[in-house]
Amino acid sequence: MKQFLTQLTAVPGLAVTWLTVGADAIHETPYRLAAWLPTVPGLLVSAAKAAWKWFTHTETVQEVLSVYGWVEGRAEEIHRLPYRLAAWLPTVPDRWHTMWQRIFAWLAKKGITARMKVFIPLCLAGLILPFCIAEISTSQLTYVITDGVNPIFIQGTPTFHQDYAGLSINEDNGGRDAQMILKAGQTITVKHGNQSISAVTRQETVANFLRRLDVECADTEMVVLDIAGNSPAITVLTDLVYARQATITTTAPGERRPNYLMKKGTEKVVREAENGTIVETYRDIYRQGELEMTQMIHREEVAPVPQLVEYGTRVNEVSRSDRIKKVVYNADGSGYLLFKSGKTMTFSERVTCNATAYSIGSWTASGLPTKVGHIAVDPKVFPYGTRFYIFTDDGYLVYGNAVAADCGSAIKGYKIDLWFETFGEACDFGRRNCTVFVLN
Repeated sequence: MKQFLTQLTAVPGLAVTWLTVGADAIHETPYRLAAWLPTVPGLLVSAAKAAWKWFTHTETVQEVLSVYGWVEGRAEEIHRLPYRLAAWLPTVPDRWHTMWQRIFAWLAKKGITARMKVFIPLCLAGLILPFCIAEISTSQLTYVITDGVNPIFIQGTPTFHQDYAGLSINEDNGGRDAQMILKAGQTITVKHGNQSISAVTRQETVANFLRRLDVECADTEMVVLDIAGNSPAITVLTDLVYARQATITTTAPGERRPNYLMKKGTEKVVREAENGTIVETYRDIYRQGELEMTQMIHREEVAPVPQLVEYGTRVNEVSRSDRIKKVVYNADGSGYLLFKSGKTMTFSERVTCNATAYSIGSWTASGLPTKVGHIAVDPKVFPYGTRFYIFTDDGYLVYGNAVAADCGSAIKGYKIDLWFETFGEACDFGRRNCTVFVLN
């Protein structure tokens, strides 16, 4: 390490010594360079000449020069060549005819002509027959017929017959193209990507019309024919986005409600039923004639109106176990009684009567037999046959339905006498105030 440091410290001194010794040479360098530069062009010219001399003596250049010399030596012959060719051409037919005569004469001499008359047709038949029996390659385009309602997809060839404005569809007849025939004389526009081409049709297939316009359809594309107008419009698409609507008819179960004033067992239709509708709009995406995706984009619903039927609940009497659920009054004091069973009875008025009880006798004054429900009244107030519904104001008893059938000397005005089956029941009842509904 010490030795290295010693050598390193000696470097500056050596550099100074070298510069001192070579100072004169460094000083003369610019002058020498200035004297040498004027000789450079001459040196370059000499180098170029030497390179060119070497190149001209290479084998390739020598061959080119020899060809050029040969052409130069025959310049006159080359110049006369077109004139000789022009003079020779008229003699070609005679020469050709003479050659074939010699060939046929030689064939006849060898006995080959007769065999060739058979062999040549067989050879031609062997060449042509494969083309005749080969299956015709048919166009496998996917067609979509649309009129704005529902698309009809035709894969390759149609299997039905239909005539539209400017277009006829026929069943496949084994031809090259699907028999989608455009009528002649129509100006039809074809849209394919960013291109829009219009042309006048011949009596031709759609596939041929596209070929004439140089419209090439990929395997993933569909030919959409819009027949909504007077002549078809053709669009070549990869994806067909189509909107369709589905309408669903809905109904609602009928409704029934009681009519408390209508006779039980009768019905009437108050409101006729009306069907509802659900209109669903879908967006369908088709690729290569197949439904790729469908999505509902709108739904509109009109609710159905159910049929409304009213049924009668009004009866002349109810069972004695039935109880009043509700009393409905009109402005004139009339109304109806609604029972827990759902039955109703209408009344003309409601009065409060003082009631007594009895259980004797077999027949009433009106000629009806005595029984529970046949009561005694003042005929001047309640004529015979008047029907009632009666219950005590103190809640002791619901007497129920009753008919004015009997009378008594003590029964005057708004007094009534209720008949019971036993004397004990009559005694237990005694005298009480009762609410009496005079039924219609």
